[in-house]
Amino acid sequence: MRNLIVNYKNLPSQVRMAIEERYPDGYEDHAFEFEMPGKNLICRAIRVSLEGVNYLIKLDQRYKNTDFLLDDEW
Repeated sequence: MRNLIVNYKNLPSQVRMAIEERYPDGYEDHAFEFEMPGKNLICRAIRVSLEGVNYLIKLDQRYKNTDFLLDDEW
């Protein structure tokens, strides 16, 4: 099995149709967050397996909140 990390914007139409079949009511309840190793980013994603390929589909990303580390009064 191949493992691919793909941005939602770059998905082939075949994978988009598989997402619609698997999550007919939407995928918001099935999304999870993970931290990108070596970066200061947290990504939200879903998983879909299709024809021997495991897709990790990145939905959006945000910077990890580290403001508390910069506070001088802490």
